[in-house]
Amino acid sequence: MKKTLLSIFTISISIVALQLLLTSSSQGRANAANSGNTGAPSESTTCRSCHGSGFSTTVSIVIRDSSRTPVSSYVPGAIYDAEFTVNATRAQRYGFQMVSLDSRNAPVNGFTTPAANTRLVTLGTGRQYAEHAGASVSNIFSVKWTAPASGTGNVTFYGGGAAVNNNRNTGGDGGNTTTLSLTENTTVGITEPTLSNELLIYPNPTRNVLNIENTSNLIKNTTAELYDVQGKRVFLKNLNLLQHNAEKLNVSELNSGYYVLRVSSGAEQMELKIMIQND
Repeated sequence: MKKTLLSIFTISISIVALQLLLTSSSQGRANAANSGNTGAPSESTTCRSCHGSGFSTTVSIVIRDSSRTPVSSYVPGAIYDAEFTVNATRAQRYGFQMVSLDSRNAPVNGFTTPAANTRLVTLGTGRQYAEHAGASVSNIFSVKWTAPASGTGNVTFYGGGAAVNNNRNTGGDGGNTTTLSLTENTTVGITEPTLSNELLIYPNPTRNVLNIENTSNLIKNTTAELYDVQGKRVFLKNLNLLQHNAEKLNVSELNSGYYVLRVSSGAEQMELKIMIQND
């Protein structure tokens, strides 16, 4: 009798643990479990490890330039759309996770502005993950990606996706992984001034105040935005940048940490990672 009760108790605990695990996974493994499941180097599991192959699931990563054309190489500092798609017949919900690394497997990161069904999470390893923000009815996830500095070399995107039947367990689900490598485009010449070489942004790291100085002619109708590591906009200011007259951004109310500064003027745009140290 005692053994029977113990067995029932053990099974009950296992069921509860499984339900907690599934609930956790539905909110993204990086967000809920501090885990990467993309198949990238040093990760121990993938989406398929839990969700199996009940569905015939395929996943894909596409990086698109400003004209929506898929690219196989990146221009340093340029901004792209990173799209992740999960395909499976009869699936009810979808999830994914994606990370970008250089040839030494160091984090490249650069993700900002996630779609409504996507969130951004940076782990203690320094790797920034884009992943689902709850089980998604859409099988397409998207996020902006800023290419790294010149000299970074090849960048590889690792991604894992899951297609689920929404029955609150992994039975009958399907998962898969994929990779996409981009080479660095070293042949693109700069023929006209761009925001990235017209503006001085200092100091970085900074405390309380961030300066934006224009080294060229007057730049009108400029917008400065700051995004936190979750992709949430936390600062917005409209600017008219006079030549050699620095605009001061008051960032004293922001918490210490990394942010992405986005400066936009007409069709031009630049982004820069900023470290704020207000503590």
